[in-house]
Amino acid sequence: MKPLRSRFALLVPSLAALLSFAAAAPPAKPAPPAPADPVAPASPVVPPPTAPVVRNIGGPGDYPLREKLIERLTRDPALAGFRPSVVLVNGGVVFSGPVPSWTMRRRALTTAGAMRGVVNVTDQMMVPRGNVKDDAILKGIVAALSEREDLLQVTNLDVTVQDGVATLNGGVKDFAARVQAEELAGTVLGAQTIVNRLHPANAPSGADDASIRKALAVYLGDFRNYAWPANLEVQVKEGVAILGGEVGLYLGRVQAGTMAALVGGVKRVENRIKVEPSLQQPDAVIKEVP
Repeated sequence: MKPLRSRFALLVPSLAALLSFAAAAPPAKPAPPAPADPVAPASPVVPPPTAPVVRNIGGPGDYPLREKLIERLTRDPALAGFRPSVVLVNGGVVFSGPVPSWTMRRRALTTAGAMRGVVNVTDQMMVPRGNVKDDAILKGIVAALSEREDLLQVTNLDVTVQDGVATLNGGVKDFAARVQAEELAGTVLGAQTIVNRLHPANAPSGADDASIRKALAVYLGDFRNYAWPANLEVQVKEGVAILGGEVGLYLGRVQAGTMAALVGGVKRVENRIKVEPSLQQPDAVIKEVP
């Protein structure tokens, strides 16, 4: 749009005309002074209301990390239609809200735990029970696991369901098969919680602290079972497995603790592993601490 322009004509009277006008006009009388008006009090200046400032309570680094997580969750076909509430504070992710199934819940948690920069994941999601009865949930889980029985090498399978909580007992091929079995069971509608007590056939065991420590170090050191970047320290005292060191991803910390609990002879696990996102090594280094 072209700017509007105006032309002005300035009419300047001649100097002679101005002088003659001034001579013909009588001298002006001075105007009487105007009475002084009382000074009116100044009205208070009220600033216009401002919009509240929206602050990221987790710090500036959390915003792009949350956006990246939301993008991954949105693009995941296995999470189609699932839009959880996600809060990220100082690297810690908090999920809340309803979720259609246990498997979708687990996938959202593992997706967050496998992101560099996430140091903790808190689950406040809820799987709705609906009108599905325990008997129907039990039949659905048994059927789902039976279809993959050969692949997972399931042995002595025992499934119980009470008030929507399904407990899996028995044996499976390895840790990966244990995870797959839980995901299959979690696809059954109405199963609000899956308690996974399946034992991997390749999980080692020990008779005393020294042998338990050795078995645990070898178990975590096998990349086929544990493939996360980590510098871990393994210590066993009176059957209590104490895990220390650093991992690059939060999910690596969780899996290390779970695998330690599966080693025969371990009574309890103290997971002291710290999440260090800057850790860049490609595999896990395990150190035994006497």
